Amino acid sequence: MSSPISKSAFIKAEQCLKHFYLYKNHYYLRDSLSKEKQLIFKRGTDVGIFAQQLFAGGINVTDGEKRDQQLFAEKTKHLIAQGAKTIYEATFIYDDLLVMVDILHKHEDKWIAYEVKSSLKITDTYVKDACFQYYVIKNCLPDLVDFNLLTMNPKYVLDGELDITKLFKTTSVMKDAIKNVEYFAHKTQIAKQTLEQNKIPDIKIGAHCFQPYECDFLGTCWKNINEPNSVLTLGKLTKQAMFELYDQNIKRIDEININTIEHKEIKIQVKAAIEQKEQIFKEEVKAFVSNIKQPMCSLDIEVWMPAIPYYNGTKPFQQIPFLFSMISEENGEMKNYSYFKPIEEDLRKDFLERILEETKLFNSILMFDKSLEETVLNQLVELYPEYRNDIADLKSKIVDLAEPIRKGNYYHPDMKGNFTLKSIAPLVNQEAGFNNLEIQSGISAMYIYESLLEQNAIEAEHIKQQLVDYCEMDALITYQLLNFFNSKVD
Repeated sequence: MSSPISKSAFIKAEQCLKHFYLYKNHYYLRDSLSKEKQLIFKRGTDVGIFAQQLFAGGINVTDGEKRDQQLFAEKTKHLIAQGAKTIYEATFIYDDLLVMVDILHKHEDKWIAYEVKSSLKITDTYVKDACFQYYVIKNCLPDLVDFNLLTMNPKYVLDGELDITKLFKTTSVMKDAIKNVEYFAHKTQIAKQTLEQNKIPDIKIGAHCFQPYECDFLGTCWKNINEPNSVLTLGKLTKQAMFELYDQNIKRIDEININTIEHKEIKIQVKAAIEQKEQIFKEEVKAFVSNIKQPMCSLDIEVWMPAIPYYNGTKPFQQIPFLFSMISEENGEMKNYSYFKPIEEDLRKDFLERILEETKLFNSILMFDKSLEETVLNQLVELYPEYRNDIADLKSKIVDLAEPIRKGNYYHPDMKGNFTLKSIAPLVNQEAGFNNLEIQSGISAMYIYESLLEQNAIEAEHIKQQLVDYCEMDALITYQLLNFFNSKVD
């Protein structure tokens, strides 16, 4: 065996043995990580390092060392023998299985392990990978008496100095770990046998490709399968229902019997694929746009959700609005306005006052998928109740342009089962688009905003402009979407 089976490799084996085999033997075929995933992984690493302060003064076995798992395991064994009390990234290898636990701490001559998760909730997958770690460590370290998951405490509110002991919530998984020892002994043998067969397992694609995580090898397994008209591109359909069609040898959308479909949002996609043209319920769209009152503007808000609260009165992962952009029209000229909140200061009140001031003269405020914006406004009501009536007035003017698309009253085959603003943007404006921007998603915007805490003034100004460009593009496409709808029903 070329290298031990790690925790992440084992979770892949649980998901799909083909995924596991490719990960171990054909890593070069792995799909490139999206920018969003890279940023999410970085946050997890940063939170794990921050949690080390709970047990300060420990030794990190990976510090100053090249990436050598066998060396890390030997160093861990040596530190334990030398009487170390706290070890970070403690590494253990047992029966060709490898784990690196975030924190290993000795309490009253007994060892307790801690795995850190940058999450508010404990998932079944978190428990399973913690139990796998326990199985390996217990066989190397008989004095291990507890294994805990450290997650962010959803009830913690920052008040003055950060209290790290209250920021994290500790949950023992010992009951599950002890109960499932035989399970892991059995499952790890199956994983090893899969590698010993020295051939890629013949496993069909299915809903398991996305549970618990999206497979790293979709580009390989789905090659020539996910064509533009594939049933696997159907939106608004569960993965299970999608693969029921696929397993019935219905591979293309235009092969579906449209008379068997009840849901309008699915039917309109099938009709678009069969006819290869856009589908529109003109009367419904016309009725929708007729309720929009002049003067109008479009509005988009971006939020920051720091895992570790940065401002007083905030909780882990609380949505902090930091940028809004508006597009309006005056005398035939397009106008844009953006407000950007510096990250160093909690200027949410200023943010709210600006947004209320800039929108008060408009009778309709256009948004695309208003859920985020309404959540932000609802939180600001709680924070600044003196503005309750003004915020209620603003909310009453909101028109969600996602509604005609969400309800299946407009669809174009080029949307490929995607009902987001970015899927319809090329239809609305072929010249302007997100592909030309350095930031292309709200998740990226959130993490890039957080990076301002570490940037110099020149770089910070460049990042600020990137964020404003992205937010303004959202607002612009939203504004133009109304013109697009009007052109279709006039």
